[in-house]
Amino acid sequence: MKLAPKKQVYWYTKKTPTIKKLENNAAADVVIVGGGMAGLSAGQKLSEAGLKVIILECTFCGGGASGKSSGFLTPDSELQLADLLEKYGPEGAVKMRQFVDVGLNLIRDNIKKYNIDCDYQIQDSLFVANSRKSFRKVEVEHQARVKLGYESKLYSEEKLPEILGGNKYFGGVRYPGSFGLNSYLYCQAMKEILEKNGVEIYEESSVSEIMEGKVKAGDFVVSAKYIIVATDHFLSNFNIRKRDVYHAQTFLAVSAPLEDSKFRKIFPNDVTMVWDTDLIYQYFRPIEGNRLLFGAANLLYTYKPHEKKNFADVIQKMRRYLKNKFDLDDIVFEYSWPGMIGVAKDFVPIAGIDPKMKNVLYMSAATGLPWAAALGDYLAGKITNGRQDYDQFFSPERHYPVSNNIQVVISKPVAFAISHGIIKYFK
Repeated sequence: MKLAPKKQVYWYTKKTPTIKKLENNAAADVVIVGGGMAGLSAGQKLSEAGLKVIILECTFCGGGASGKSSGFLTPDSELQLADLLEKYGPEGAVKMRQFVDVGLNLIRDNIKKYNIDCDYQIQDSLFVANSRKSFRKVEVEHQARVKLGYESKLYSEEKLPEILGGNKYFGGVRYPGSFGLNSYLYCQAMKEILEKNGVEIYEESSVSEIMEGKVKAGDFVVSAKYIIVATDHFLSNFNIRKRDVYHAQTFLAVSAPLEDSKFRKIFPNDVTMVWDTDLIYQYFRPIEGNRLLFGAANLLYTYKPHEKKNFADVIQKMRRYLKNKFDLDDIVFEYSWPGMIGVAKDFVPIAGIDPKMKNVLYMSAATGLPWAAALGDYLAGKITNGRQDYDQFFSPERHYPVSNNIQVVISKPVAFAISHGIIKYFK
């Protein structure tokens, strides 16, 4: 019988954060609520523009969705290029891809410029079909990439084992430009870099109230001309866009170091970051030390209102998957943890200015680290130069598969589950 993995975020074992709490009232040009990828990216851009910035984080930088992430740095997240093409047409799809590429490049450039030690690994993306019928989704993604001028290589069922072991997939599409990283270490490094550049960052300083021109954190108040709320699915805690943002829950596990023979059963030649066509999909990639990072969930848990603490059945699902796909029945998972990401009903982020408090800007539902970084950059641009060029895409006042009126009747979790199913498989 295999031992259960530790319920601990593997990334956090690599560094103990040094915490500095807010202990006085303070003032700045901009106060940012949230020290994850979006908040840190916004802080970087605003600081570079010469503004005084304070970041308030309720735990520690990278302590939420950003730091618990799988570290898949791909522009696709929940919406692939074919989805964007269908939703927005060729011009809109390219415009959205250019947007997320800003975030991808910002993260990559920071890693290289500051020599950030965060297990940065260049890994192509590989989207694979779990059934003969779902190979059509893979083909459509390949065709969209070719149509819009993006590099892409389509693999048949017979050719796929050249790059992904086993023979239980029905084809795949591979493309470059993506990479993996330890996102917690990245956030911690950027925290230190921003502090050296004059940004004040206070952790374990939870914001309880946002008001016109100020926020309250504990017994103290931080005043600012602008407030950015970058708290992902916790946005609704501040009564901002409560109907439009929910969460999706997934689970991650990290294996013990794999023997080379087992590693090559999965990645026979070079390495890729892989996800499949299931609605509640499986995803995996190699990380440092020949370890395998694996993500999965099930429909019962994905939309639960609260974080699931006991998820042994999901770990078993991961083991069955590895046995079925790669004939590996002795993988030992050492670490496992749950994670929640903010989602909108159409998987497109939301961002804008609060209608009641005009100095409050918000972002949420990024569903991917590159999107989060790009949104941080975008809201910083709204403050420094009045950017509006993507407002039409990110406005929450848009059409969803399930309307807010219906959502009131059937419940928020059900509304989001149905909407996502429609977008993924019933369009």
